[in-house]
Amino acid sequence: MKTHLSRTFGAAALLASLILPATVFAKDKIVIGEQNWTGAIAIQHILGEVIKSRLDGDVSYLAGDVAVLFSAAAKGDGSVDVLTDIWLPNQSAAWAKYVTGGTRSLVPNTHPYAGEQGFYIPGYLQDKYGVKSIYDLKKPEVAKLFEPLGGGKAELLVGPAGWESTYIGQIKAKDYGFADKFESVSTEASVTYAKLASAYKAQRGVVFYAYTPDWIFSAFDLRRLEEPAFDGYAQDNKKDDPLYKADGCWKFISPTVDPDWLNKSQITCAFPDAKVHILASAALQKRAPKIAEFLRNVAIEPAQLNELILKIEKEKQPADVVAKAWVQVNSATVDQWLAASAPKVSAIQ
Repeated sequence: MKTHLSRTFGAAALLASLILPATVFAKDKIVIGEQNWTGAIAIQHILGEVIKSRLDGDVSYLAGDVAVLFSAAAKGDGSVDVLTDIWLPNQSAAWAKYVTGGTRSLVPNTHPYAGEQGFYIPGYLQDKYGVKSIYDLKKPEVAKLFEPLGGGKAELLVGPAGWESTYIGQIKAKDYGFADKFESVSTEASVTYAKLASAYKAQRGVVFYAYTPDWIFSAFDLRRLEEPAFDGYAQDNKKDDPLYKADGCWKFISPTVDPDWLNKSQITCAFPDAKVHILASAALQKRAPKIAEFLRNVAIEPAQLNELILKIEKEKQPADVVAKAWVQVNSATVDQWLAASAPKVSAIQ
């Protein structure tokens, strides 16, 4: 009997030794939703590197449209666990559905970074000529600074064709009162940045739409033109938005809705300031609590992102290589992010 029992327990112990390492010590599998703009790509790989190197996680990436990634992450089934670069108020509808209301299935980090957009000029123009406000563009002597070589009407580089912000730039030129002095020129970002580089080299004028974070803010000294503060959306399709205000400063009619969009729109204020979050599936709080707490505690500065985007987009360095180097150099910052995810040890009584 004793011999039989010892053999039984011995076999059980052997079986446990083979099984336990594969179950008890299995790595947490984390799927990061892959968004396709460079700022998001930089954040994706930083989070992935920290989860792999400091939290012993198994990380993979899944590409998709933002709406699809939102829906997948909200399921909580591990198909997507993390969204890395979610802009408010741009994504306010999805935010209301999945974060603050509805399913409450996604959890934001507590320290979003600020995203800004507007019209920018080189710093030397502001320092030399005192151009600070959007209303300065109404002055003939200021508009002359932005005329192309060889003469012609001053140029306002409003952005790529088809972007909503490009139409908004044209509306602003009308409503701020300088459209008669400027030609609105639509250019792809690469063309705009080439014009910026040429203007910088010659110390000439250039005014263009841009948004942060982007690599140009690490490469050049740029200043955003001052505008009145945003105070609310006034168009009918924003009536359900928390930022709706019947007499607000922002009434945008899309060209896809009305051919007379330019005359019927009226915008006399800056873009609303954006808060950009990381979102994690609420299911991670049970499945991988340390990783969930780390994701809540991540806080990336826009200036850091500008530099990362410069390396990835302009210098063509691989995103994973850039992220790994950044994590190594900024170990103190990463330590702060991880502090909240560390286990709390109570004092011995």
